[in-house]
Amino acid sequence: MSTSNLTPDQAQALWSAGGFLIFSGLEEGSEFGIDGSYNVIRKFSGVKFIPPGLHLITWSSSSSSSSSYSNENAGPSGNSIRQGYLKYFKPKERVIIRYDHQLENASIIEEIISDDKLKGLDKEMASYPFDILEKWKSLTNQIDEQVISEVCGTNGRFLDGLIGVEGEEEDSIEYKKNKLNKEDEENNQSSDVIEEKEKLNFARFNLKKSWRKGAIGEEVTKFSKDKSWLLGDVIKRQFGNNPIKLISQLQLSFILLLNLSSYSSLLVYKRLLNLLCQSSNFLSDPTSYLNNNNNNNNNNNNNNIFQQILDLYKNLINTLINQINSIPDNTFETELQEFDIFYLNQIESLRRNLNGVNWLSNGISEWNDKSKKELEISWNKLIKVGKKWNWEINELINSTIEYGNENEDYVESDEEDEEGEYAPVIVEI
Repeated sequence: MSTSNLTPDQAQALWSAGGFLIFSGLEEGSEFGIDGSYNVIRKFSGVKFIPPGLHLITWSSSSSSSSSYSNENAGPSGNSIRQGYLKYFKPKERVIIRYDHQLENASIIEEIISDDKLKGLDKEMASYPFDILEKWKSLTNQIDEQVISEVCGTNGRFLDGLIGVEGEEEDSIEYKKNKLNKEDEENNQSSDVIEEKEKLNFARFNLKKSWRKGAIGEEVTKFSKDKSWLLGDVIKRQFGNNPIKLISQLQLSFILLLNLSSYSSLLVYKRLLNLLCQSSNFLSDPTSYLNNNNNNNNNNNNNNIFQQILDLYKNLINTLINQINSIPDNTFETELQEFDIFYLNQIESLRRNLNGVNWLSNGISEWNDKSKKELEISWNKLIKVGKKWNWEINELINSTIEYGNENEDYVESDEEDEEGEYAPVIVEI
């Protein structure tokens, strides 16, 4: 929807219902964006007509050539590191942000914004880019205020590409190496200017310890490769038996990765996607991992679990379609080298696991055939999107021959040659 040719009634409707962001302190030539749209600004005072919902405001100052931040996370225009403000806007909400280019940070100004003040700034305020709204919603449709509160700690949070994640050192060789490099840089600075920033609280789990406490022998061997027990444990303990929160966090980590070049968010994203795609036994029989009812013949409870997991994986496929389609050209040759290989490995593992799901083939209540068709349609869209990158993604053909429910000898082909962070673990018994 363009705002350049609005009728007076349409403009008034947007004025009455939309949110407003007054942003001051950025000099001409700085980069400013909202929800993935970026522009180099001239005379600029903010954004008007912001739709209710989640939004990510981003900027990088042109006047920060002496920035203390690492230039490796600088914006594409060569400006300083990109910073952001993540907020779930309410209808008609008005926010003032002031950027201090000397301190290179921004802050919220607690002030009531009158209609007269907004009208005085109107010509210097950019309209929300409605042409990107549907794309933005497709990337964030499972992120609600509760998720923002759980991960960020508050509704309205300043972020940048260097922000950390609680517990990321637990499961990342890459993180430890990166941390050592940062510590070397910080040791050259005065200790009184180093401030520990509050970290993000994504789900915490260790892919290298993906079996239950007390497990031995065959069980350790099985779940060191197949992450099914860990997936069920994360859903039960950290997400209150709500599997869709995995997609919420996958989406949130992706938009922070894509728009802020957040290395920590990259690690979160990889862990979450690995967990979802490397859990073959979980997909075959989710009730074994999620059913807390001692009565295993509780059909209503089982059907509810099957429905939840079906929704989880339908959302996963659709989320991957939208995410892969939104990645800028040349990303896999520059910022995220070899990340396309990671994607292909996870997608192929997911395809094989879906092909081994008996309950999709043999009937769980009346929605079985319809659900299979929906999965196939979404998978075909994923194949089409993959062609943007010249990926060869195999078709989804549901069959119980390739994998059975009790096939514990199954080893994902994409993990055979893994190195580094996700290398197989040798367990001594």
